[in-house]
Amino acid sequence: MKRIVFVAFICIELSISADVETVKVELEQGLLSGTVESTLVKKQNYYAFKGVPYAAPPTGDLRFKPPIAHNGWEGTYDAHENKPTCLQLNSRMRLGEPFGISGSEDCLYVNVFTPDLKGSKPVVVFDYNDNFRTGFNGTKTYAPVFFMEEDVIVVTISHRLGILGYLTTEDEVIPGNNGIRDFILGLEWIKNNINKFGGDPNRVTIMGNRGGAVIANLLLYIKQARGVFNAVIMQSGSALESTIFHPNPKRATLKLAELVNITAANTKTLLEELQNVDANILLSHEADVVYSEPLETYQMAMSPFAPVIEPQYRGALITSYPEKSKVVNDVPVLVGFNSNEGLDLASPYLFRPGAIETQNEEFFFNFPIRPGFRFDINSTAYEQAIGEVRKFYFDDESINSRNILKYGNYIGDALQIYALNTAAKKLSHELISPVFYYVFDLYGMLNENTIHITKLAMADLENKGATITDELCYLHLCSRIYKKYTPLIKLDSEPTEIKVLKKMVRMWTNFAKIGDPTPKRKIQDNVLKDFIWQPVRKDTGRLNYLHINKKLKMKEDPLGIREDFWNIFLEKYSRMADNDGIVKYNVARDEF
Repeated sequence: MKRIVFVAFICIELSISADVETVKVELEQGLLSGTVESTLVKKQNYYAFKGVPYAAPPTGDLRFKPPIAHNGWEGTYDAHENKPTCLQLNSRMRLGEPFGISGSEDCLYVNVFTPDLKGSKPVVVFDYNDNFRTGFNGTKTYAPVFFMEEDVIVVTISHRLGILGYLTTEDEVIPGNNGIRDFILGLEWIKNNINKFGGDPNRVTIMGNRGGAVIANLLLYIKQARGVFNAVIMQSGSALESTIFHPNPKRATLKLAELVNITAANTKTLLEELQNVDANILLSHEADVVYSEPLETYQMAMSPFAPVIEPQYRGALITSYPEKSKVVNDVPVLVGFNSNEGLDLASPYLFRPGAIETQNEEFFFNFPIRPGFRFDINSTAYEQAIGEVRKFYFDDESINSRNILKYGNYIGDALQIYALNTAAKKLSHELISPVFYYVFDLYGMLNENTIHITKLAMADLENKGATITDELCYLHLCSRIYKKYTPLIKLDSEPTEIKVLKKMVRMWTNFAKIGDPTPKRKIQDNVLKDFIWQPVRKDTGRLNYLHINKKLKMKEDPLGIREDFWNIFLEKYSRMADNDGIVKYNVARDEF
């Protein structure tokens, strides 16, 4: 059975069969068919268009090159199923994900989920990737059903990761940051097409988690992204993290070429040879190329296959560090982190507690931001610095299975939290637009990652809080724990998890709608009541933020003495650096 509906000059054809109900939309690329799906709580229908190509497959001669817009198709394109992720090597195995290579090199697709095809709705572009190495596959991991019930469109953009997205020869032959170029082209596709799905091209919010948050942060400084987004949400990540912007990415490319037996006289020949190597073989050598030199030399665990600083060639996206750049896209920002991010980062030691004792001999020291100096690791100054870090985080105790959570506090600050806090402070001063800051601190039945770690941990856990990606299950439906939602929703007395979920979804979607998570209303909001999330004050050095637990509460200074420690530490040793930016001795050049 078919029925034709005309909405806003868009021809929509609803087709109902015994198996699935579909919907058709006419784009410039061609006729597109999606499916009709249903939300969890209100059983509200919405339309899903999965695997819509926005760029030509980046294979063959297009491997390692900037993306090219897709030309379209003949007939009807069935966007009914998720496409594979971009080809990736998963070695982190977060949440039980299998080890190994998965995905496809042909992967530049968008997914569009819309409550209906009428009107002009706000759009959220959601991206979660784990440090530019692995991504997720549409609704198989995070389903956007709660945003559908708030009348907000959700789009995901699949973009190249790791070697295939960020390998570079530092010239125009293989430019850096092609994965970000993919994302920008996806945003341009949204700008040009989202009105056909009932969306407003002038209300597009980028919602990024981890690597997705880094991309969202970087886009504030990229002129090629002007006009394709209108607000940014940065969750558990920022562009100030010291793990991106490798100092010599070309050398990593040459090392990879050597591992696959390529010798080339110039970068053009090198590109041609690399394009002929099986992509799985290239990815299988990733661990052999991600060497330890940046950590030993610069005390920053940088990956060569992540965003890079590009030379000033034509079309370069990022030519200076964000901390030294000026914002070119001034939009409202919502930014925050989870209270126990380091639990996830320390989880390998929780699974094998005895292994942490190696930190007593080879302590992992990582600058939390790019400091502008480095230590001579053979110097007494370096030994003194590590002693100060260990005294602050471990109270001069030896590192063992009893204080793994203290290590988690350290590693969370060193790899993510201090950088994000610094980014929030920096943006609050640089932007005319408001910055809204939060800390998610709830431990509940929907904390997917914390509960997973707790089940596998061989050491005792206390004061769990929330770790990396936990908050996502209070914004999207986490498909791996799907069965937990329905019993919570059906309880006569609404449990804390559902109360918090409703509040977070309402605040995030409010932000997407008007750039303010708690706008003033003439009629009281039935979910948020009279609560107001105040933006970061620009007239004070103290960061005010929203503390999200069972209750919503405004507080100040989310890091407290941990921020003070790193501020003093970095200032002290920066003054001890010589003219080459190296700290070698315990005596400062100037009196400190």
